[in-house]
Amino acid sequence: MTAPSEDYINLGSLFRSSATITFVIQIVAVIMMIGSLSAYAVGDLFFAINNELKILVLLITSIIALLIFLAAMSVFIRFSRRIGDAVVGPGIEEVKMGTPRVKTVVAAFGLLVALMGITGIYTWYLIDLYYLAPWAASLGSISIRIFGIGLGAFFIALLVQLIIAGVGRSATKVIIEVLDADDSDFLE
Repeated sequence: MTAPSEDYINLGSLFRSSATITFVIQIVAVIMMIGSLSAYAVGDLFFAINNELKILVLLITSIIALLIFLAAMSVFIRFSRRIGDAVVGPGIEEVKMGTPRVKTVVAAFGLLVALMGITGIYTWYLIDLYYLAPWAASLGSISIRIFGIGLGAFFIALLVQLIIAGVGRSATKVIIEVLDADDSDFLE
């Protein structure tokens, strides 16, 4: 008979991928905000020009959007590894969940991240409800409304990223201490 497989969780990969996903959301949100502000600035001027110039403006804005996207990808490639290394400290990758107290520590840190993320989302919902949505409605602008949504996505992703970075480092330290305290042969 074969022994049952150990129940492992790759904490390093979990924290790194969470931080990377929030970084991608931030990049998309910034592009969305720039595009919506540009659309608001151009506004009625675009519809007042003739069709040939509209095509030229669309081509130029497509080029600018692509350049912004490529610059964002460059930033992403440069900083994604640094973000991952900043989120998870050295010495921990896969952790056996059957080790006493490890599952409790992982669950507690996961619950902390989830509650802080929900709090950030609800806070942004209140800001949007009382300030940004009425502002966009008073201007009668869909572009400003999209800007507010993009700003919210950026703010929430940044908040969650900071929470994950702080929790990832402290979770690494706590789990290593728990494993050391249990005299586990896992870290040999």
